[in-house]
Amino acid sequence: MSRPPQLHTSVYPAIAPETIGQANKDKVAVVTGAARGIGQAIAVALAKSGAKVALLDLDEARQADTRQTCEALGVEARAYACNVLDEEACVSTFARVEQDLGPVDILVNNVGGGTRRPMAMETFRQFWEGLEWNLKAAVLCIYQVLPGMRKRRRGCIINIASRAGTLPMPFSGSYCTGKGALIRLVSCLHKELQLDGLSDDIHVYALHPGATLSQEGLPFHADVEEAYPQEVEKWAKFHKTFKCLPAQCAQTCAFLAAGRGKVLNGKYFDCEQDIATVVGAGEEGLEGLYELKVEFLGGLPNDGGTASAVNIET
Repeated sequence: MSRPPQLHTSVYPAIAPETIGQANKDKVAVVTGAARGIGQAIAVALAKSGAKVALLDLDEARQADTRQTCEALGVEARAYACNVLDEEACVSTFARVEQDLGPVDILVNNVGGGTRRPMAMETFRQFWEGLEWNLKAAVLCIYQVLPGMRKRRRGCIINIASRAGTLPMPFSGSYCTGKGALIRLVSCLHKELQLDGLSDDIHVYALHPGATLSQEGLPFHADVEEAYPQEVEKWAKFHKTFKCLPAQCAQTCAFLAAGRGKVLNGKYFDCEQDIATVVGAGEEGLEGLYELKVEFLGGLPNDGGTASAVNIET
């Protein structure tokens, strides 16, 4: 059995800027939610690796710092106001990106979030809005770049997922559902690209950014705190253990965009893990790992017709 990878909370040698160098030079990268936090760090990391960056957020002004930081690294950077839940806005914005910078080589779907409310204390509309932010936004953006990537036979799509998409969490129904669906979407898209002989050229990933301090650490609503004080206290203690820096996820994105982690193509990766160790395990070593799955009692296969796959007397 392979040894488990080392865990990190900050940038480490395998993903450091000096290691990646200019591996993404002159590629066109789109980053959603680029105004602050993880999205801002991803845009800067891609700029460090030489990519031209298109920054997408709800308005241009809030992205000024990100744009200036990227431009200071000597790359072209453009900011676009775009609500990535609006199909027409996505279509027109991505058309502008291609006109301004060229065809998109790298897409990082970073937008997401949740209401942090139990289903009993939120409306369907609130739940569905959370699902849209965590799934629809990414899917809309994928549809803008995938046809061109297929035509040119090259591209990288990174979807910022979450550990929440792999396990149940109270007060996170729409968040867990959206992120879980996003992880499964990545594996499905990879299978389709394999069928078309494109999986070596277009690589797709679901990436957990690690236990990173972000807006998910914001306090609960007062009514939720009053109704579930013990759960809220438990979350507060858990959140204090979050230590990962946004730059760690960002540099992992630059590493993947450079094509150095293709053994993880179609899979879910937790960027706290040492990616050099994981990639070094190879396809055989990662078989059945880093993906969503269901296991049954007695080892029965999840084949859609269990009785036909095992010797069962009827």
